[in-house]
Amino acid sequence: MLKIAIMVANQTEDIELIVPVDIWRRAGLIVKLISIEKKKNVILSHGTKISCDEILSKENLSKYNAIFLPGGPGYIRFNKEFAPKLVSFAQKEYKNPKITFMAICAAPLCFADWNILESNVQVTCYPGLEKPKLEDNYIKHDIVLSKNFITAAGPGLASEFAFKVVEKFIDANKVKDLKKQMLY
Repeated sequence: MLKIAIMVANQTEDIELIVPVDIWRRAGLIVKLISIEKKKNVILSHGTKISCDEILSKENLSKYNAIFLPGGPGYIRFNKEFAPKLVSFAQKEYKNPKITFMAICAAPLCFADWNILESNVQVTCYPGLEKPKLEDNYIKHDIVLSKNFITAAGPGLASEFAFKVVEKFIDANKVKDLKKQMLY
């Protein structure tokens, strides 16, 4: 079963975190919220207070099949200063086909910052943020699956993004069932 490590920073976009977590858990995926802050408690971009399952410094990322970065203003903290363990892991494992790197909105910019996007990998992000960092890899689509990367353009796509992940790692029938249960 797919195990997803979701990185959470102060100022993470609420909907880009909460909606995928809910959908993935409904699908039966194993999801763990990992704070990159010094504490498990995090305040999201619209004031929602959450408690993560663990802090990054105490977590072993190699036990996960996927790493997810939600966007929002907090995405800038997914860097060597605040999350060196995350950056180091990504730089070591980005070519590993058994690990999927996922991001939404502004967070795909982190992949460029970490130098893990090869020329044959396409990504999307929030419109207008692609230049100059993602220019060589950017494709204007709502959701992009390319190699072992899955990216989405913004908060309004949080549900579709989450369903696309379920479809990729489980199947389309599971997505159909979830949508029916959720009256989607």
